[in-house]
Amino acid sequence: MLSLWQFIPLFTDYFHQDLVRPNPGFWLMQSAGDFFVSAVSNGALHRGGIGLILLFTLIFGWLLIDKNSKYMWVYLLGVLFTWMITTAFPWHYFAKTPLAIIQFPYRYTGYATAFLAITLSKILFTLQFDKVNKNVTNWGIVLIMPVLYAGSIFPIIARNHNSAGTVPVLTSQRTGNYKTFRDARDLPIIINNSSYNKQFSYGALYGETDYMPMKALENEESVLNRVSYINGHKKLLRQYSKANEIHYLVNTNRRSIINLPALQYHNTRVYINNRLVDAQISDRGTVLTNLPKGKYNIEVTYKPSMLLIVARVIAVMSWIYIVFLWGIKLWQIARNNLNEFSDVD
Repeated sequence: MLSLWQFIPLFTDYFHQDLVRPNPGFWLMQSAGDFFVSAVSNGALHRGGIGLILLFTLIFGWLLIDKNSKYMWVYLLGVLFTWMITTAFPWHYFAKTPLAIIQFPYRYTGYATAFLAITLSKILFTLQFDKVNKNVTNWGIVLIMPVLYAGSIFPIIARNHNSAGTVPVLTSQRTGNYKTFRDARDLPIIINNSSYNKQFSYGALYGETDYMPMKALENEESVLNRVSYINGHKKLLRQYSKANEIHYLVNTNRRSIINLPALQYHNTRVYINNRLVDAQISDRGTVLTNLPKGKYNIEVTYKPSMLLIVARVIAVMSWIYIVFLWGIKLWQIARNNLNEFSDVD
């Protein structure tokens, strides 16, 4: 109920829509040795880092969790997903299975950290020291957590501070032919408040053509270079973007067929001078419309299906219901404690 809305676009906009599918396979995997070294270093990584304290949970959870409790199953799931992040897992046996859709096994990190964090919370909840006050223990844990987190993100903060001037800084928008935002070495580029919007004139280093219509992929050069066609002739139209909107400014001196470089999906909507129109799909998988002589502001946007909106409402209501049950449980615990205190008196 909570996550149903995430699957709706898969059925309404992806299946049977002739879209490009990412190449299956397993890439960018860490060896088990590198994985443990990165965890000990406690760095914030994008390729499957679980950090020092969850590494502790991974190693000692077997000893600290009751073998007969449901938390042992949670711990074992954490171990399984951690194993799947690394090359220690026999991925070569799964190359022709649906698991290959994942592409990057480090994407299982979210599951590994979730299950290990649940295990850790159980361990910390039951942690007892004979000679240490419980409140001291609790505050010690609370203080240690942000310190470890601060240490993990310090290298990123230092990089973004760029005191040595070794990291390039974005200063201008792209002009001319298509170019990716980052080069093939995948070096980071610093973006500040004044240059934030300039990044959107560039392409992405990876995944730029993933989930494109197949026709658009076959004509990716003209699409990525924002080439429009008016009556079959190439034209670079003035355009600007807003949230979930691309606007094209068109001025024609006769009736024209306008082929825009905006991708046409199942729920794509086209407005001409603020009026919704039925746009066609061009032979390159983009928006196609027929206009008489005049000046036009063509807006291309995406409208979520009603099913997606309903699923989101259901998710919000489910969260409210869960919080409501949690509140009732807390109230019952507080009432029972009060009754016990009254009985003692």
